[in-house]
Amino acid sequence: MSAARPVPTTAPCARPDCPNPVTRPTRRGRPPIYCSPACRARAKRRPPAEPILVEVDHGSLTAQGRPAGRVWLVRLRRGPHAVIVATGLGRTTADHLAAQITAVVATRSTTTGAAID
Repeated sequence: MSAARPVPTTAPCARPDCPNPVTRPTRRGRPPIYCSPACRARAKRRPPAEPILVEVDHGSLTAQGRPAGRVWLVRLRRGPHAVIVATGLGRTTADHLAAQITAVVATRSTTTGAAID
């Protein structure tokens, strides 16, 4: 009498928008969860992140007893998330701080230099 061979099973691909099934063989080891290497690579790719915006805006109207329009704040924003970095600033100081933050946060191209002698 011979032992019955296990039948390979199928399961949906782990990538949410992939309609292809994954055939899971009966061999030992970790079963595959993606239908192909290209599908696995697509699932692991992240969408590009939204840029970080540095904003200078009017601050509180009653801050430090100064008149409206003379109090500024600096805010960082990425998509729906925002954080206020500083409040109660003058316009020149707020613009200077925003420029410094922009210089730090700005993405820079990575270039490879020549070999060191």
